[in-house]
Amino acid sequence: MSESLKSSLRSGFLRPFYLWLANRYREWRRLFVYPDTAHIGVVDYDTYWDNKAQTGLGKLSPWRLKRAQVFADLVSEGDSVLDLGVGDGALLQYMIEQKKIAAYGLDVSPKAVEFCRAQGLNVDLADINKPISDYLHTTFDYIILSEIIEHLPDPESLLNSLRPFARKALIVSIPNTGYYQHRLRLLMGKFPLQWVVTPGEHLRFWTRSDFHWWARQMHFEVIGEVPYEGVRGLKNIWPGLFAAAFVYVLSNN
Repeated sequence: MSESLKSSLRSGFLRPFYLWLANRYREWRRLFVYPDTAHIGVVDYDTYWDNKAQTGLGKLSPWRLKRAQVFADLVSEGDSVLDLGVGDGALLQYMIEQKKIAAYGLDVSPKAVEFCRAQGLNVDLADINKPISDYLHTTFDYIILSEIIEHLPDPESLLNSLRPFARKALIVSIPNTGYYQHRLRLLMGKFPLQWVVTPGEHLRFWTRSDFHWWARQMHFEVIGEVPYEGVRGLKNIWPGLFAAAFVYVLSNN
């Protein structure tokens, strides 16, 4: 395809079709290949942060925006909200604008904390693999764990330690390993591809059924579930197969 034709598709009236086609191509390509660039081996969080930062700091991608809209819909105006693993703070900033929440964030990366504070956000440095009581001294209406627990070797300990600090609920978002594309990739002999920078990003994996079973074993009640990404229409009819990711609301049972 010539560059002039590509330019016309990207900027002309065919742009929506071009974007749809490009997204479908990327989705199906992931079934057969590995990423062109990847860090194999030990990668610290600052390296991960630097790579993620290249996609645009403080800006919500379409995927992240869908997730942020779900979070905002779940809380009430003026609620106090803690975001664990706040990253670039874009989620907290969005929720402040939409619901005027009392926002607080924690992150393990000094770069992330510095960036968030420069945006006027109330964010502190913390390693959530250590006892959370070392960092928290008050309660919140909601505690958000957005795409966090799949990165942890022991998310059970973290969720247990958060129980006394969440007055209303924990809000957890994770990718769905039962998504049809992951199933097809596994059928072709390749493990589900959910990482961005390094294969070591994700340490734990859940399908929808797995998560509900796991939550019950943890004595949490799933009081809310939103399949926020996946195949349009089908993700609400058959979420276990056609939802790429979920937001779950957990109440202490």
